[in-house]
This record gives sequence, C-alpha cells and structure tokens, in this order.
Amino acid sequence: MTDNLYLDLNTYLRRRFGRKVWKVPVDAGFTCPNRDGTKGHSGCIYCNNESFSGASAGGITEQVKKRIEALKRRNINAYIIYFQSYSNTYGTIDEIRTKIESALIEDGIVSVHIGTRPDTVDDEKLDYLAELNKKYEVVVEYGLQSSNPETLRIINRGHTAEDFADAVRKTAARGIKSCAHIILGLPNDTKADMLETVRFAAACGVHSVKFHHLHIVKDTELENIYNQGKIKVMDVREYADVLAECIALLPEETVIARLMGDAAGDTLIAPKWEISKNEFINLLKSVMREKGLRQGDSFGK
Repeated sequence: MTDNLYLDLNTYLRRRFGRKVWKVPVDAGFTCPNRDGTKGHSGCIYCNNESFSGASAGGITEQVKKRIEALKRRNINAYIIYFQSYSNTYGTIDEIRTKIESALIEDGIVSVHIGTRPDTVDDEKLDYLAELNKKYEVVVEYGLQSSNPETLRIINRGHTAEDFADAVRKTAARGIKSCAHIILGLPNDTKADMLETVRFAAACGVHSVKFHHLHIVKDTELENIYNQGKIKVMDVREYADVLAECIALLPEETVIARLMGDAAGDTLIAPKWEISKNEFINLLKSVMREKGLRQGDSFGK
C-alpha cells in the first residue's frame, strides 16, 4: 500500500510483473450504443460530441509502434495496451479480435486493458478475452459511474447498475479481472449515493477502481446544465474528503487505479483546481491521516 493508506496501480504492477510497467493508450475507432442510435445519439451528458477518429487496424499498429518506440528510448520495456476511447467491445467479435491483435506487436506487452460499457459484452466476446488472458493479464474496465438508478437516468447512461454487476460476474467467471469506473459528484448524487456506489462495486468483486471527479466540459449537455446554475462541482478539499471515505470502503486488495480525472485545459470549464497530481496525492494522504482512514477500514460497513 502507498504509505500503508491505499494500494495504488504502480505498486500492484511492480508486485505483479516485477518491474515498472507503462500504459500505451490506443484509439481503436470504436463508437458507443449511446451515440450511434442504438440507444441514443447524444451520449452521456458529460460526453464531448466531437467526432471520433475511426482508426483502422493499421492505424492501431502505428499508434502502438510509435508510442512504444518513445518509451524504449526512456528504457521502459514493459507495457499495458490500453484501449481507452469509447466502448471497445462494441462491435463484432471479428472486428474486436482484429483491432486488439493489431496492437499486440511487442514482446514487452504484458497486459491489455479494455475500456467499455457493461451492456456491450456477451459470452462470445468474453470467451475471446479469456483466451487472450492466457497470454496477457486482461482487465476489462466497465463504466459504472453511479449505482443510483435515477442518477444513471439523468446522465443518460443507457444501462443499469444491474447490467454492470452481471458483466462483472460473467467476466470473473472466466478468470478475467474487472475495473469499475466511478464518477464522484454527478448530478443528483449525494455523498451517501457516492459511498453506496463504492459499496456496490466492492460487493461485485471488482479487481480495481478508477475514481474521477466530475468535469464540466465544453460542448456537452452538462455544460448547459452548469451554465443554468443547476449543478455545483466540488472543490478540491471536498473531493479529497469524499474520496478518502470511498477508499476506506474498498477491500485492501482492490487496486486504486486512478484517483482523479484529466481533461484538456482548452475544453475544461470546471472545476479548475490548479493542483498537480502529486500535490493532490499529498492532500489525499493528509486527509486520510486526519480522518484516521486507510483502505479496507470501512469495508463491509
């Protein structure tokens, strides 16, 4: 654990692989059922609607090659391929297989992380990932965001918390790890709701959790709501306070894969904290010590 307070991703990766491991983000050109008309066109209310790239398999290989070459110049030789943008299991099994395998071009690749929605996996796709898991550590990152059904409706998420639980169960049944993506500070969510979302994810048995604070980003429905004064964003101390309590609710072995979100400076409207990640980590540790909290202290409570 980080200073015996929580288990961060770097610590886990060093234990698991015995060396520093670096993420290589990949845009595979997938879309989302909440954008292509299957479930909706506008996406979640916090999602920026600028067009996605539609990367080809060849483009994926070039992305990976370029980024790994840059890492090798820094003597980094172990990599996670991270399919990050949109829903990376939203396609045919042949399309998914082709795109994933076009990224697996280096012996130093040890893991594959796949960001997606819980309503875009099925048995055939998970069976393929189980085969992939025999060679690489596969982690499927499912967007939960909140376990409150009314909040999920308000943010136009298009799936339920039960969909998340079902996807995690089916994923775990095949020996594959799951990561829960949770946004703290969503419209309608109280502090109690945020804590309940973490309890829910823990009860589902996820391997890891990514926490994000709510961003108000340009050209989103959430921007309109914010400009009307209908939503408030947390300041950095408020976020650290609730995050400390969230971490305490998780089992000691759950990996804290992310503590806060990122947004490009030219698209972010709020909050603008003007704090570096290292400064935030120091603040969080200070808050946890003040509260007498460490990961696992409140698990099951």
